[in-house]
Amino acid sequence: MSRRRSTALAALAALAPLAALTGCGGDAAPAPEAPSPTGSAAAPIRIATGPTGQTAVLAHVYAERLRGAGFDASVVDTGTGRSGHLEALERGDVELAADYSGNLYLHLRAPRAVGPGAAPTPSPGATAPSAQRTTPPDRGLAEDLSELLGLGGEGAGDEDVLGGVRDVLPEGLQMLEPAPAENRIAVVVTRATAVEHGLEDLEDLGPVCSALDLGADPDFAARPYGSEGLEDAYECVPEDVVPFASTGELVTALLADDVQAAALFTASPAIEDNGLVVLGDPLDNFVPQRVVPVGAEDLPEAAVQVVDDVSAGIDTDDLVLMTRMTTARDPYTPEEAARYWLDGDDDT
Repeated sequence: MSRRRSTALAALAALAPLAALTGCGGDAAPAPEAPSPTGSAAAPIRIATGPTGQTAVLAHVYAERLRGAGFDASVVDTGTGRSGHLEALERGDVELAADYSGNLYLHLRAPRAVGPGAAPTPSPGATAPSAQRTTPPDRGLAEDLSELLGLGGEGAGDEDVLGGVRDVLPEGLQMLEPAPAENRIAVVVTRATAVEHGLEDLEDLGPVCSALDLGADPDFAARPYGSEGLEDAYECVPEDVVPFASTGELVTALLADDVQAAALFTASPAIEDNGLVVLGDPLDNFVPQRVVPVGAEDLPEAAVQVVDDVSAGIDTDDLVLMTRMTTARDPYTPEEAARYWLDGDDDT
């Protein structure tokens, strides 16, 4: 466990004030010096909060690093709907946002309404896109990812999805370097269950699946990667798929053996806190979800380098820490969590 993360755990357990968290070390590489902004690089860079609490923390991390490199950077709350920050990017209301590769690709491939009244009115002074378009509310994984990517029956791997995002981004936008961090759905079990059944990946789960109950969020069973995906890829048909309204309730049921497996996001702190075993997904049933910054094509090269350098130091453990801090009983704001992460990074 890194020094940054172990310090955070102790601080959260003690509910220490934010001031006590500064000056802690970490294992991310020191931020390299970025080129000094010149000319058009002095233009403000507005960063959307993105669709999750994690992307909101990342927005503040990007902003702080950009300010340190001489840019006028700020964070803009665009709501948690994916269409919010994408439309803001297309309109020119913001210049940068972090998202997750799989859900971003599926959202961009969803049908879009076209025509007068279909898109929100741009804010004063904003540059409207040449064709007013808006996306419907997120449909989740309503379409098969592999078919959309032209892979046929093969599972969609990480690079397939990243390439797909690059291909379908709206005109005027670019995908910057993805971070190593990911937050995809995975099936997890307790260590006792893993030992009892010899489980390392979902291929091991298939032969014993019918004897186990699987806990998940209420929509899991109906999604293509849910009951249908597990059966198609791994011949895994649980005895029952039990819906839970919250991650806390699901983890409690798993630890009590009320369910023997659970579908959780890989950046959930509950996995580490309870020593849960993440089962591998060799056939890529679950959609890859890498952190991907999306920016305007005219974003200054010096700013792109700053963001790329930050992204290179963000891994899944960092997402776990950010989630832990912003969902604690006495939660930190995204800006406070970003400041803590940056303090740890600066002290390495």
